[in-house]
Amino acid sequence: MKIWRSANTIRFLIFVALVAFFAIATKGLTIGGDNIANVLAQSAIRGVTACGQALVVLTAGLDLSVSGVVAVALMVGGSLVTENPHYSLFGIAFSPFVAILAMLAVGTAFGAANGTIVARFRLPALIVTLGTWQIGVGLAYQVTGSGFVDKLPESVAALGQGGIPIVILFVVVAATWYLLHHTRLGAEIYAVGGNPRAALVSGIRVTRVRVTVFAIAGLLYGVGAVLGMTRFFSATMAQATGLELATIAAVAIGGVSLSGGRGTILGVLLGTLIIGVLENGLNVMGVGPATQAIAKGVIIVAAVALDGVRRR
Repeated sequence: MKIWRSANTIRFLIFVALVAFFAIATKGLTIGGDNIANVLAQSAIRGVTACGQALVVLTAGLDLSVSGVVAVALMVGGSLVTENPHYSLFGIAFSPFVAILAMLAVGTAFGAANGTIVARFRLPALIVTLGTWQIGVGLAYQVTGSGFVDKLPESVAALGQGGIPIVILFVVVAATWYLLHHTRLGAEIYAVGGNPRAALVSGIRVTRVRVTVFAIAGLLYGVGAVLGMTRFFSATMAQATGLELATIAAVAIGGVSLSGGRGTILGVLLGTLIIGVLENGLNVMGVGPATQAIAKGVIIVAAVALDGVRRR
């Protein structure tokens, strides 16, 4: 435990160093109150979905279906509340509450399906979730016949304004932390990821744990979709593009072992914030997307290498 605490201390120092660097480089533009709130709000979707990815990775899995699940949840939610009959799923506009419940249900259903196929048929999570990612993307287009839904009611934006996305992010992080460190399921997640054979011999129902973990991850992807629709007051598939790589990056930088069984949710939060500060700082400096991609890649490799050196 001391190793992980010290590792997270290093990540926190990296985060502080990045904040200080960009504050100097942009003459204080990045440390304004509005910009800090913007970085946190922009990090909310990535952070919430990264918590789901972290749970899967802790069981020695990997979920590539994130963007597909978020995309189909967005299209379902948008089509239920839109005032444009061309994109409406049932021809009438439902309340945002109904749409949010539907989005959470879609995410959970996809997650449970992923977990059931992976656990019961003992198939590689990488391949299964790659397939369900494609299914999600296809269904998202099928729901509306396009990659977006317009004319959403103004009431949809209520959850995405002010500090609400930030509050939701920290609530999800706190709930995931509690799950991992203060529940039996949390202990089983670490055990399954560390050594599934030993976990099975000790009486842990490995299949149930994996199905449950994927279902919870799917639920969090649904929450991410809700945050996307309410914050940007729109439902477009472009909002979900690249989320699987973004969540894996946050998890890797956060120190969660890709072989399973090791890592903390606090590290995932720090990894999310590091990426958020990096992207925001480079944007403010006017750095192009190619250089931003290189910078993020270097940080990911460095973070994984650092954890590997520490473990050895």
